[in-house]
Amino acid sequence: MSKVSAILFDLDGTVYRGDDAIDGASEFIDLLYRHKFDYLFVTNRGNRRPEQIAEQLQSMNIRCNAGDILTSSQAVATQMEPGARVYCIGEVGLSSILKDHGIQVLDHAAEVADAVVVSYDRDFDYQKLCKAVDLITAGARFIATNTDSVITVEDRILPEAGPLVAAVQNATGITPEIFGKPEQTILNAACLRLNRSIDNCVMIGDNLFTDILAAHQSNMRSILILTGVSSRKDCDSAEFKPTWIAEDYAELEKQFLSEF
Repeated sequence: MSKVSAILFDLDGTVYRGDDAIDGASEFIDLLYRHKFDYLFVTNRGNRRPEQIAEQLQSMNIRCNAGDILTSSQAVATQMEPGARVYCIGEVGLSSILKDHGIQVLDHAAEVADAVVVSYDRDFDYQKLCKAVDLITAGARFIATNTDSVITVEDRILPEAGPLVAAVQNATGITPEIFGKPEQTILNAACLRLNRSIDNCVMIGDNLFTDILAAHQSNMRSILILTGVSSRKDCDSAEFKPTWIAEDYAELEKQFLSEF
C-alpha cells in the first residue's frame, strides 16, 4: 500500500459549519503542516473564487491560501481548451475562473457555443434556460460543475446547482458531463494540482454519497468524519464504505499519527 503524503478535505460539514470551524479542524491542519503533508480543500461550490474561500478559512484560523483551494469551476476550467466558447449559467466564481484559463465566456446574444456550463446561479431565469437549451440542442457540450441538490445558508436550505442542471437536462434530454463530487474528475484534478498519484492521497469528508463515493470511484482511500451529514449507522448500510471512520478531529489525529 502506497504511503499517504497528501490529504484532500471537503469543506462544509468537514472543516466548517456555517460561520464556525468544526472543533479541532484548525489544529489538525496545523499538524499536517508541521509534518509537511500537502493538503487541498476540494469543494463542489462553483460560485466563489478560491481567494474568497481562503479568506473565509483564514478568518477561522485555518492555515491556507488560494492555492490550497480547488473548486468545481476550476475542475471544469482545467479540462477545457483555451479559447473555447462557453455559455455559463453561474456566478462570477465560475465565469471569472473560466476567463482566467483563457476561455471565452459568451453573453446572451451568442448563437453558437462549444459548451454550456451550468452551476449554482441565484439569478437563474427562464431566458437563461432557453439559451442553454438552444445552444445544447445545436451541439454544445452540456457540462455541470456539480449536481448538489441544496445548500444550507445560515438558517435556510436553498437550491444549489442540481435543480438547475435538472431543468436543462429535462428540456434537452441530454445527460451532462459532471465535474464535481461524487464524480472522480475533481479528485483527478486535485491529484494533478498536488502532483500526487491517487495512491498517495486520502479524501476526508462528511458525506458518504459525495466525498466517500468520489473517493471510491477514484480508487482513493477515504476517511468519513462524523461531523456533518453521514452517521456511523448510515455507513453500516452503505454500499460503498470509507477506508476509515473518525468520530471527530481528536480521533482523526490519533489515526493520522498511527496510520500515516
